[in-house]
Amino acid sequence: MPIDIPVIGARSAVWIAAQLHLLFGAFVLGAPIFIVICEWIGHVRKDSRYERLSRETMKVVTIAYSLAAITGGTFAFVLMGPYNQVMVHLFQRFGAVFGLYALLFFVETLLMYLYWYTWEPLARRKGLHISLGVALNVVGTIVMLLMNAVGSYMLTPPAPAEATSTWAFVNNSTWSGLNLHRFIANITLGGFMVALFAAFMFLTATKQEDKAFYDWMGYIGNFIGVATLMLLPLAGYIYAKEIFLYDASIATFMMADKLSGFFVLQGLLVSLLFLGANYYMWMSIRRITGAEPYLSYMRPTFAVIFVATVIWVTPQNFLPDLLTPVPAGVDRGAIIIPERSAFLGLMMAKALAVTAIIIFTFLTYMVYRRAIAHGTMRWGDIAPQAQYALVFIPAVAVYTMALMGAIRELARQDWHVYTVLRDTTPYWYTTTLAHTSTMAGIATLTFFGLMTLIFWIGFKLGKTS
Repeated sequence: MPIDIPVIGARSAVWIAAQLHLLFGAFVLGAPIFIVICEWIGHVRKDSRYERLSRETMKVVTIAYSLAAITGGTFAFVLMGPYNQVMVHLFQRFGAVFGLYALLFFVETLLMYLYWYTWEPLARRKGLHISLGVALNVVGTIVMLLMNAVGSYMLTPPAPAEATSTWAFVNNSTWSGLNLHRFIANITLGGFMVALFAAFMFLTATKQEDKAFYDWMGYIGNFIGVATLMLLPLAGYIYAKEIFLYDASIATFMMADKLSGFFVLQGLLVSLLFLGANYYMWMSIRRITGAEPYLSYMRPTFAVIFVATVIWVTPQNFLPDLLTPVPAGVDRGAIIIPERSAFLGLMMAKALAVTAIIIFTFLTYMVYRRAIAHGTMRWGDIAPQAQYALVFIPAVAVYTMALMGAIRELARQDWHVYTVLRDTTPYWYTTTLAHTSTMAGIATLTFFGLMTLIFWIGFKLGKTS
């Protein structure tokens, strides 16, 4: 009889532990990339704001790194019980990869603490300190690539005749696509989490100079997040193409069968991300002296994004999968798009809708930059609603990451490793959208609760003013 976990079940335990580890891992891998860039910009421009931004963000990363390690250990511990056969299978094929991962994990930890604790001692040797940060990012990226190899292998394992070496398992059909998508997504999450931290500090600050700094910090974090967010749909299409070329039935299962409803929700979530980002930028433009002529572009921008969102979330039908017929007594027109509107349910229409959203978001940013260049920015003088948007955006981003991660795992259907190792546990089935979205919500709330605790411990605990 397979081992199970009381109350919540083995699948839910592994699910939450894995998701929290991935979220913390994405943050501690993505944030240091632009931390180092900001430190370098501050050094070159002699701008103390960039120095403060990078240092305060690195303090958050240092605390969060411990939780990334704890959740990773919890994930491995839970997995080795109910799913020990999966661990045996993976260690047989990726033993060398796991060994290298363990070594690089210790190197990464050493570099991270060296980078953090030498900030003041190396204040006059910025080149050396920044080099430590670059080394940290290089090692962290390699760690991510190694674990991506294991994750991508489980969905697209090479054919037995091709799997003659560890490299064949690593360099499977979707490794490169997953690497690209996760690398960009990690930076996006890092940017939005910096904006979240800035919003938290802005809303709790009592001094005007602090409000001005955290207002500026939120602007920088949102810029990083939005700039990389606009690249994510393209990276997603590249990854989806690799899955389709590997096995078209997986792509069909995801896009047109049991997981099709998941992608409708994904479209809504990503659209909310862009709407939130645009809302923040337009709220920011409002506090720029001399920016009044640009505000006339706001309503048309939101109108286009709203229409594109409606197109993106329009499904071809409301049936749960490809095999379910139209129920008896139900009007076909009530659950299937009319023929004259069928184009709205096709990928071509959705690709055009995404493109329109990206273009108009880019135009909003260009208007924002032009308003800053020709007006006077009043840092710290911004409506609280803009800071709430900086809370809303990372919340949606984290939830979307949790949902999309679940889609990738559910795409294996009733396999631990697609077509190689079948799932014979009581949890072999594909979960419903309701169940999956609930699990993603639990992971998101837990992650945000822990991040709030980190902000409080790092910057509010013990402070009297």
